[in-house]
Amino acid sequence: RILCIIFLWRQKISYFFHLSLNKQNSKTKRSLTAIMTKDDAVPYRPSLHRQSTSRIADEVKAFTTGITFGSGDFVSLFSLFFDNLSTLLGFSGAILGLSGALSTTAAKALLEEILFQRIVPAAGIMLFVGNVYYTWQAIRLSNKYQKAYTAQPYGLNTAGGFPFIFGIIYGVFFSYECAGEACTEAEEIDRVTKAWQVCVTANFLTGCINILLGFFGEFMMSYFPVAAMLVPLAGIGFTWLALNQIAGNFAVPAIGLIPVFLIFTQYYGMGRFHIAKGFYVPEAIPIVAFGCLAGWLYGTQGEIAEPVTGGAWAGDAFIQGFSHVGDYIGTVLPFSIAASFTDMMCLVSAQKAGDPYPIRETMISDGIGTIIGSILGSPFGTVVYIGHPVHKRVGARTGYSIMNGFVYLILCLVGVIPVILSLIPAIAIGPIIFIFGVMICEECTKHIAQRHHACIFFGLFFGVCDYIFTNFVQGQDRPLITTGNSGPYSMSKGSALSAMLWSAIIVYTVDRRWLRASIFCTIAAAFAGIGIMHQEGAVFDSLWQDGTITQETSALEYMIGYLSMAALCLIYFVLQKVAGKKVAEGEEGYENDHGYHQPIDEPGVDDIFATWWEPAERALEMAMQENGEDLKMKEETEAPPEESPEEGIEETA
Repeated sequence: RILCIIFLWRQKISYFFHLSLNKQNSKTKRSLTAIMTKDDAVPYRPSLHRQSTSRIADEVKAFTTGITFGSGDFVSLFSLFFDNLSTLLGFSGAILGLSGALSTTAAKALLEEILFQRIVPAAGIMLFVGNVYYTWQAIRLSNKYQKAYTAQPYGLNTAGGFPFIFGIIYGVFFSYECAGEACTEAEEIDRVTKAWQVCVTANFLTGCINILLGFFGEFMMSYFPVAAMLVPLAGIGFTWLALNQIAGNFAVPAIGLIPVFLIFTQYYGMGRFHIAKGFYVPEAIPIVAFGCLAGWLYGTQGEIAEPVTGGAWAGDAFIQGFSHVGDYIGTVLPFSIAASFTDMMCLVSAQKAGDPYPIRETMISDGIGTIIGSILGSPFGTVVYIGHPVHKRVGARTGYSIMNGFVYLILCLVGVIPVILSLIPAIAIGPIIFIFGVMICEECTKHIAQRHHACIFFGLFFGVCDYIFTNFVQGQDRPLITTGNSGPYSMSKGSALSAMLWSAIIVYTVDRRWLRASIFCTIAAAFAGIGIMHQEGAVFDSLWQDGTITQETSALEYMIGYLSMAALCLIYFVLQKVAGKKVAEGEEGYENDHGYHQPIDEPGVDDIFATWWEPAERALEMAMQENGEDLKMKEETEAPPEESPEEGIEETA
């Protein structure tokens, strides 16, 4: 049913989704004759002007024949599967941590029911739908541009999920006031239900905001530098996907260090294990196998959990939470906006790897997926995942994505996720995700000009602060935050957005494009002024001046700081215009000209959308040239030999 709805729904709104794509690519309207992958070639020849039913059949044929099952797909499947599994493990552990504050069996049972029979099945369904959709998207673009696209990875919103748990679920749960000194069973049940409902509503609003910003994604791509889109991803990769994943390995060094070391032997040292006839064991298998065996022998695992009742849930929890979500709108807005910008960051990283995807289609699809997930009871969004260039590097195409979707659909609906989480040690999962975090940071350095590398390291500060305060400092440690650590704590709030804006400011400062630097300082001042950055939530009334952390780190103080930066940039802009260097660099007298340096205006720094589809168009042109040459050679070989005039005269005689 889901697949039929997807295909039928696409027929109705395909023109709306692909309007901008078709405008940019009016010269690339020819069909693909073969999808070339690393391992094979899949023929596909769609005809034009078919009826609707024939088009659907054509889409199904393209979908089924375009799925690849190369070795790279299985390597990426391992990584994406364990990546989502570790995120699900982290989310589950954080939510189950609330059971320690519950005293009644009924409330604890409800908490587990919400997690394993509502949230987990919803995640499984959305992972399946999203992975199928983005597999089809990659196949469709492969057909159009005659190049092998790697499907966009799709998974749980790691960067937004933990803030939603600690900022909304924990916030609602611990702010609940009971009538007596101790909560009754009914009050504890209401406490758990309300915390879940408010977070589901927040997830619904996140999907709506994602769809809204999807209409402006292409516009923003025209004005944001590449570094502003890639540096925040490096921050997430460096902390949540790298450091956080191997921390457990160093907690048990006797068995934990070997899986980390195997990462470098398998992926960097070319130490893959050879079986026979050029077939190698996929890089991830030795790491997972050793981690599981060592974990169980060492005794890191406890009892195996029991499976829960399977099935899925759907209801109006996202509506019920509206009556209480107003108090937490300050937490919802920053992470909703950050999630939308993360989508664009992932699209830029994919484009830099050679696979440009439709911006509007991706952002709106992610928004729709998040909304459907909230209707199914999930408080966490599902989004395009970071790491596409790494999947492409290891040779993955389309199969890894759809296989991941099918695996999670089955596992989440049959109720065995608790069993899997108890079976696989963390030391086996962590290193697989760690390597993808490291490679994301590597990709960042490749596509950012060397003179801008300072913004990479500066942008990491925000991600590191977010990781520390999210992972290790909670509400009970409030004195630790306000006495001496208010600066790093304020840097952790809205970290992705802060890293993005600061990266843009630094890039334009290094290039001495002062007017644009001033504009981004002003944008940062606006976001900081309403509490989307550097505050625990959106600020109103006295909090605007008093702050949500300390008065010195209030929204007013941050806004003054950013506006001062904007004013200084404008002063430099005026000096550059009035007293700038008159002699160009390299000309005689340049060293004696002591004016202010002129701006560096090189292509590729910003205005990404202007050249968005170039990698695909170049691939199409090359394929058309190759096809034309092959056709010409075929005609020459199949043409009958020309008769000489003498032979013709003799035949006539």
